[in-house]
Amino acid sequence: MNNFRYALLCTAALTSCFAVRAVHADEGGSWFIRGGLAYADFHASGTVAINGQQLPGASATVRHNTGFAFETGYFLTPNWAVALTLGAPPTAKIYGAGTLESAGKLAEATYGPAVLALQYHLSLRSRFHPYVGLGVNYTLITQTSDAAIRHVHVDNGTGVALQAGVEYRLNRRFALFVDAKKIWVGVDARGLAATPAGDLPATSHLTLNPVIWNMGVSYHF
Repeated sequence: MNNFRYALLCTAALTSCFAVRAVHADEGGSWFIRGGLAYADFHASGTVAINGQQLPGASATVRHNTGFAFETGYFLTPNWAVALTLGAPPTAKIYGAGTLESAGKLAEATYGPAVLALQYHLSLRSRFHPYVGLGVNYTLITQTSDAAIRHVHVDNGTGVALQAGVEYRLNRRFALFVDAKKIWVGVDARGLAATPAGDLPATSHLTLNPVIWNMGVSYHF
């Protein structure tokens, strides 16, 4: 019986050691990559002017879209990491809102979102590893398509990003994750609008302010 108890205690100790090792905090100098589906939930608004005159009550909105996001990071210490998130360029559809709602789709813009963030990872003896981050966003407009507004051009945008997420460690290398980034960013757009007086220059400042949800698989090395 004593031998059985001793063996049972040894087995429990080894199992505990393995579990702790499996969820061991990352060390300074290590890397991670994450990838998965991304959903951009825009909280957009904007101002619209025709021939330099702002249209009262006119605004614009951006339809939500899905895509793929990839993040790579480097641990400076076991708790602090720097990470770069890039998105496979999705296409955002811009529609008129307010008094401009009847205009329908104004334009489309394909964009490449990027976020560089400093992250803090909590050290927990658990398979759950939460983290938060603060960084900067750069939105690169790669292509535009005309609709109600012709000869559309949309400028790139920069902003501030907040990040929060959690990983569930499957083992020392692999994990599942869910992540949210709130981004405050605006862009300027211009083109030509058809009016009874002919084509007139149209300008707009769009406040995008999306929340980007991302979920997928992580790999630590």
